[in-house]
Amino acid sequence: MHRSFSLVLALGLFFAPALHAQLSLNPLNWFEGATEESTALASSTQADTAAIQLQIAREKYQAGHLSAANRTLKKVIKDSPTSVAAAEALHLQGQVYMAKERWKKGFESLQRVIEEHPSYEHFDQIISSQFDCATALMEGARGRILWVFPGFKQYQTSAKQFEQIVSNAPYSDYAPLSLMNIALVSETREEPEEAIDALDRLINYYPQSMLAPDAYYNLAQTYSNLVQSEEYDQGSTRQAISYYEDFLILFPTSNYTGEVEAHLKQMENLLASSRLNLGNFYYYFRSNNTAALVFYNEAITIAPDSDAAAEARNRIKDIEAGVRPTNKASLLRKLLMAD
Repeated sequence: MHRSFSLVLALGLFFAPALHAQLSLNPLNWFEGATEESTALASSTQADTAAIQLQIAREKYQAGHLSAANRTLKKVIKDSPTSVAAAEALHLQGQVYMAKERWKKGFESLQRVIEEHPSYEHFDQIISSQFDCATALMEGARGRILWVFPGFKQYQTSAKQFEQIVSNAPYSDYAPLSLMNIALVSETREEPEEAIDALDRLINYYPQSMLAPDAYYNLAQTYSNLVQSEEYDQGSTRQAISYYEDFLILFPTSNYTGEVEAHLKQMENLLASSRLNLGNFYYYFRSNNTAALVFYNEAITIAPDSDAAAEARNRIKDIEAGVRPTNKASLLRKLLMAD
C-alpha cells in the first residue's frame, strides 16, 4: 500500500508541469488571442482600403479633378493617420494645393509629412516642393479672398516658410538658398536687420556655398544703405568697409571686384570725412589741438587719396605752424546777437 502511494506521488510530480500547462490554458485567453488576431486583420484591411483610396485619388489628380482628389485624400489621412498611405496622401495633397496655387496650404500639408512621418522615403521631394511654395510667395503670388478676389502679397509668410526649410533640412542645398531668399524678402519689406541676420548665418554656416560671394556683397550693400551721411554715427560704414574688404580678399577673381572696389572707396571717403568733421570740431570749437590731430590722422589713414585727407593734411600743417583758428563758436554767437 505504501509502495503504491509512492508510485502515484512520483507519477504526479512527473506530470505536474504538463498538467500545469494544460490548466493554464484559460478559456478567457482564447478570446484574447482571437482579439489580437482580429485587430491585426482589421489593421491590414484598413491599410489595404487606404491604399485603394490613395490610388483612386491619384487617378483623379492625374485627370485634373483636383477637388475630388483632395476629398479622397482627406479621408485617407483621417482614417489611417499613421499609415504609409497617409504620408503619400499628404504629399499628394500638397501637390493638389500647389496646382490650385494655394501655396500656403500646400506648404502646410508637406510640413505634416515631415512632422508626422519623419521616416518618409521621399523627404528630398518634400523639401523641394516646400521651396517651390515659398518661392512662389516670394515672387508675389497672392491668395484668394472668398476663392475669387486676389488677396495680399504674402512676403512675410514666404520668409517664415524659408526659415522652416532651413530648420527641416539644414544640411541640404536648399538651406543656403533659403537664407539668401529670406534676405531678399527682408530687403523688399525694408527690414535690413532681418536681411543682415540671414546673410550673416549664410556666410557663417555655409562658407563653401556658391552663394557665399553674393552674401558678402549683399551684406556690405545692406550696411551701405544704412549709412546716412558723415554727420551720423559711422558704425554701418565700418561694417560695410569690413565686408567689402573681406569680399576682395576671399573672392579676388569675382566679376564684382571692380564694383566692390568702387563701393569700398566711397565708404572709405565717407568715413574719412566723418573723421575730418570731428577733427574740425575740436580744432575750431574746442581749441583742442591734441584731439584734432588724432582725427585728422585717422582721416588720412582711412582714405589717403581723398579730399578729406587733403584737407586734414592742411589742418595739421596749420597746427604745426602754430596758426590759431578763428573761433567759429564765438563768431556764430556774434552773428546771432547781431540778428
